[in-house]
Amino acid sequence: MKSETGSRPVARSLGIRLVLATLVFCFLFTVAAVAVRSFSAWQDALSEMDSDLAQIEQLYRLTLSKAIWEVDREALQAHLEGVATIASVGRIEITVRSINRPPEVLVRVSDGWAPSSKIPARSVSLDYEPFPGGRETVGQLVLAGDERVLRERLSQSMREIVLTQALQSLLLAGLIMLMFNRSVTVHVQQVAHHLARLTPDRLGVPLRLARSGKARDELGMLESGVNALQGNLSDHLAQLRRYEGELADHRDRLAELVQARTSELESLTESQSLVLTLSNRLIHAPYERFDESLRSCLQEVAQRLAASDALWFFPGIRGEALPVFLQWHDPVPDEHRQLLLVRWATRLSHGFGEQDLTLYSRRAEATRQFSLEEVVAFQSLPIGACALARLCSGEEDFGFLFFGRPDHAGVWNPQDRALLALAAQMFLHSARHKAQLLELLAARDALREANRQLEDLSRHDPLTGLYNRRHFDEVRQDEYRRALRNGLPLSLLICDIDCFKGYNDHNGHASGDECLRAVAGAMLASLPRSGDLLARIGGEEFAVLLPATSRFDALKVAERIRRAVEALAIPHPASCVGSAVTVSVGAAQLDPDEDAGFDALFEAADQALYKAKKLGRNRVEVAEVATVVNPFPAS
Repeated sequence: MKSETGSRPVARSLGIRLVLATLVFCFLFTVAAVAVRSFSAWQDALSEMDSDLAQIEQLYRLTLSKAIWEVDREALQAHLEGVATIASVGRIEITVRSINRPPEVLVRVSDGWAPSSKIPARSVSLDYEPFPGGRETVGQLVLAGDERVLRERLSQSMREIVLTQALQSLLLAGLIMLMFNRSVTVHVQQVAHHLARLTPDRLGVPLRLARSGKARDELGMLESGVNALQGNLSDHLAQLRRYEGELADHRDRLAELVQARTSELESLTESQSLVLTLSNRLIHAPYERFDESLRSCLQEVAQRLAASDALWFFPGIRGEALPVFLQWHDPVPDEHRQLLLVRWATRLSHGFGEQDLTLYSRRAEATRQFSLEEVVAFQSLPIGACALARLCSGEEDFGFLFFGRPDHAGVWNPQDRALLALAAQMFLHSARHKAQLLELLAARDALREANRQLEDLSRHDPLTGLYNRRHFDEVRQDEYRRALRNGLPLSLLICDIDCFKGYNDHNGHASGDECLRAVAGAMLASLPRSGDLLARIGGEEFAVLLPATSRFDALKVAERIRRAVEALAIPHPASCVGSAVTVSVGAAQLDPDEDAGFDALFEAADQALYKAKKLGRNRVEVAEVATVVNPFPAS
């Protein structure tokens, strides 16, 4: 705001503003402190009330349990009334449980009590132990606090907190303001008046603060700093005038440099945008069209560089023409020109130094190290400036890029150099990406093959090559459900080599393994259909699952298996049946009308096998043999 004369603004005291700010801060601090301490007082009151409820619970728990057990109604009512008179308790509920009648609930509520989610509550079961180890629950005690007691305690605490906190804040603020005004505000005002009168003509008048002593504090540093600043300002004013003249001379030159640099940055931004677009295209290109996408990117880079020829050479044998991976020409050259171009780029690559990017502005510069015959041979190529960009990273070598410009296209400028460097990095990453894709595809195929082999091994017995118990358990459920769904018969054979333990003990386990393989082969050859399943389910035990096969046909298959094993004529001196290895077979058929599960079918076949062994081995027995005539008696 302006003064009455309107010449200068009215001064607003820093001390008054600081007093107001301090009072506001004290007020906010008091509010915050009261809130924190009130919350703490509320929590303390909650804890105190919860502690009171816990003590009441411990005090009355045993007496209430005893009164309920002894059916002492007067004592129970007396305890209930006694608990209800305690100030912290707003509601008490006792549930009396009895075996012969429904639970009885006794409730006492203080006058004016209202339920609230903020008050603590406790619930405990009432147990009584009439004799050691005979504890029994006779009821339940529920205690709820009274919110009015909490609020009364909190109100008393808040009055004390507000009064003490307000007095502390006001006293502290007054003391700070008094000290600040005497030690700081007066001298700051003097500094302000001095600086207000300071002009270039008064820079030689020093500042002198009216202080009793020369204390080395912040005000002393301010006084010294102002005086030093006044001394330096005179020198700086003269230097500033000199700099203004120099700046006027350089202003025009700077504008020219900024314009040139802006043009370069715009070109670089366009190059980066192009490379980012091409990189995104390569990232999302499918593998089968990746080389086509690479060639498209190479074409766009060459067109942006105004090149007529662009080739990507893979590493080859030194001294020979390098293999071309990708190429683009405008227009398409004849075979002779293309051969010369490949020979020229190969010859130029021999001069690669430490630089990853080599630029030639003119043909003469590129062919400086060529022999006379090479120069004459390459005269027909319409190429002036050319560039080679190496695609290497560590031990990875993906060849190099060659770009050739026609004679009239001019030399390489900084924008072209930036685009060449960015494009080289992009093609290097794309080559690495392709190599990684090839490795991933090879790894994927190898993993699929390994998984197939593991899956095959997990379902076959490694000794006999037959299916194992795991595969049998999976297939049997499918065949079982199919038989029930279609109403078709399902038969099961369980085969066991007779006296196989004696064979192992007499001939050794190696011979026992050979015997198992031979028996498995004979059994497998005896199965007429591809849908029949033969599995080794134990040491010398085999199972044959015969879908859509009746009991009569199953007996035929079982007899064919028994005779095939017997026909092997494997010597078995320790056999209790004969001189050769034989098998016993138990057969059973699923009855769809009496679905008892596959386990019942398996148990029936196993019992039939047990019966075949009991009746002398080397024979076939069928479940429920009393209703079936075995057409193949044992030989």
